[in-house]
Amino acid sequence: MIEVYAPASIGNFTVGFDSLGAALAPIDGSLLGDVVTICEAPRDEFICSGEYAHKLPSDANENLAYQCLVHFRTHVAPNMPAVKLELKKNLPIGSGLGSSACSVVAAFAALDKFAQTNLSQVELIELMADFEGLVSGGRHYDNITPCYLGGLQLTGDLIPNKSIALPVDENWYYVAAFPGFSLNTAKARSVLPKELSMHAGVEFAQRLSAFSSLLLTSRFDEALCIMQDNIAEPHRAPLINGFDQAKLSLPELGAEVVSISGAGPTLFSVCKTLEAAEQCAQWLEENYINEQGFCHICKLDNDGTRQLNVL
Repeated sequence: MIEVYAPASIGNFTVGFDSLGAALAPIDGSLLGDVVTICEAPRDEFICSGEYAHKLPSDANENLAYQCLVHFRTHVAPNMPAVKLELKKNLPIGSGLGSSACSVVAAFAALDKFAQTNLSQVELIELMADFEGLVSGGRHYDNITPCYLGGLQLTGDLIPNKSIALPVDENWYYVAAFPGFSLNTAKARSVLPKELSMHAGVEFAQRLSAFSSLLLTSRFDEALCIMQDNIAEPHRAPLINGFDQAKLSLPELGAEVVSISGAGPTLFSVCKTLEAAEQCAQWLEENYINEQGFCHICKLDNDGTRQLNVL
């Protein structure tokens, strides 16, 4: 049996709408992401388990991980033996943590390992983006690529090999808080402006390029100073109950940045010390999340998608 884990991710990462994403690793050692197991079987079998399995369609044909299996057998490895594939759905749907990307990335990575097809990085990323796009409404790489490769990734069609890894300050902590309610990705995209003014477009280009350049030259404090989302956050914030108050309160506790993870409703903050991260996490647990929510203090997951077990 092959067991593959794919981590949660922060899409957009404030300055990089649809083009910058970061994989997350809770500092307590827990796995924040989905797991796919695969083994040979008499006939193809699909199981969906895990804490959030009940939130997915009961019909396997409507499950992204099963659709990945069908596509892989038809178009990539027609001679692959029958398999039992299980998706352990550990991330909430519509959380802003790259939940659909986790399922797709873990499924294709497990299938590639099992069938020993040895697809290239670009081939796998393209496959993953195709299927994640079925949920998000378009081929966006900012969850797929960090989930697969780990770290902070600048990603897109114009970038060689679809991705460039960016360094970050190793002292940074990322506090990710899922409030306990879902936000439909399509709805979160529908509130965005259809066009940007020339001024807004130029400012976005300057901010993303400056941020990337500052990271690449280890000017991390300067990079933090320009982490601001003027593209999506102003339009999505009204959809997320409690976000505005968190945006005001967390900087007083030491947060350097507070923004929306992906399409939301998860928010994340960047802190320069563990003490500040712990204070922010405590505030979020008391004021932002309900009994279905959770909050994690994280570092970046630099390993990305990986094999956990071979039995």
